[in-house]
Amino acid sequence: MKKRLIGGMIVATMLFVVVGGAFAQKEIKLGHIAAPNTAYDNWAKEFKRQVEEASNNKYKIIIYGGGQLGGSTALMEGLQAGNIQLAVITTSDINQFVRELDVLDLPFLFRNWDHVEKFLASDVNKKLLTFGDQYGLHFLSNMPRGYRHVTTSAKVGPITKPEDLKGVKIRVAESSLYIDTFKALGANAQAMAWGEVYTALQQGTVDAHENTIVTTRDYKINEVQKYMSETGHVFAFATLMAGYDWFRKLPADDQIIFQKAANDSAIKLGIIQKNDEAKAKADLISKGMIFNSVDTAPFIEKVKPVIDKYAKGEIKKLYDEIVAIR
Repeated sequence: MKKRLIGGMIVATMLFVVVGGAFAQKEIKLGHIAAPNTAYDNWAKEFKRQVEEASNNKYKIIIYGGGQLGGSTALMEGLQAGNIQLAVITTSDINQFVRELDVLDLPFLFRNWDHVEKFLASDVNKKLLTFGDQYGLHFLSNMPRGYRHVTTSAKVGPITKPEDLKGVKIRVAESSLYIDTFKALGANAQAMAWGEVYTALQQGTVDAHENTIVTTRDYKINEVQKYMSETGHVFAFATLMAGYDWFRKLPADDQIIFQKAANDSAIKLGIIQKNDEAKAKADLISKGMIFNSVDTAPFIEKVKPVIDKYAKGEIKKLYDEIVAIR
């Protein structure tokens, strides 16, 4: 009797292990550098929701926000090494690995939001998303964040013409293209990781920065900057990416689930970002930030040599295709 009971327990245990193993969730790490409930975090959450729902909870995406897994460079190296599976990265930060992404940071490329949305639905965007594969980074989708503008301290005052930027210490993204763009405008461009920006502005290490209206509000940049001059010099994007080796090993049906969730969540969050711009501007004005419009023509003239320098080879082809979108 004891032997039969023990044998039955062993069989039951084996069945539990097999069945449990078959239905065990696969945990996936998704990293980003953003604060809770800001654009990148909200995108990650929406993507997570869609993947888990579409896969019947086969996958469990664990979000590590706020730079818990490191900055943009560390996240991309983690994807390449297979230590993490997914990340939301500022597109401007990717060009240190994938130079073709420089095209999106060429100044004054996009005419308006309509142009951006048509680009995101175009073949040239699909092509752009393929360039990371050879570097171990599989780009899933791009999410529109809005135009970047220049903010300045009370000491500097508003920017209305390129000459107003002469010698101004301005924080820019860690990108040679950004540095060259603002040098062409006469500024003293300082590349700096995003996590250091608020303190640098507060302490006067730099007197200006450039970013979207929504990001300026979300990170309380208005507390350390007085003016926002609507230069619209670059349109900002974020990219949702996977480790290439990890992604290509997923079953084909699951790859489709991840890709669809990436596309759909990018569209949803892009619409939210677009609609939030007016509210963010009103919020900042109510808190004392002063906005001014800018005649961009003299700025465009100043940065033409920068476009000529970077828009070569494949980047020139991509640039021309994006400009031609109507």
